[in-house]
Amino acid sequence: MYKSFASPVLIVIMSLLLGCSPYRQRDLVGEWQAIAISQEGDSLQIDPKVVQFTFNKNEGYTFKSTLNYHESGTYYILDKRLFTMDTLNRASTEKAVEILLLTPDSLHLRMSDAGKGRLMKMVKRK
Repeated sequence: MYKSFASPVLIVIMSLLLGCSPYRQRDLVGEWQAIAISQEGDSLQIDPKVVQFTFNKNEGYTFKSTLNYHESGTYYILDKRLFTMDTLNRASTEKAVEILLLTPDSLHLRMSDAGKGRLMKMVKRK
């Protein structure tokens, strides 16, 4: 009887732990455009409109940025982190950024670039 009780309890505990993430993947699905990008509290001198993310239901994403930079691959959310893996570039490694805010129309990400804190604020286009 102990064996039959342990499995359902373990499943419930794991479900609760995995369900505790404050953000859901389905809330991320859509097209996002940057409206502000700052580093160490100062605005970067770039046009934020060229920085865009698209997240698909099938865990695929695309990212476009300045200097004609483009990446595409897979993503997932774990706790308060967004993980991406660029599959266009074979030398790519998994990246993680912190989700500060995710609402139906706003996405704020905190990341690090060369050891400096960067904040990107985005709005949903579709």
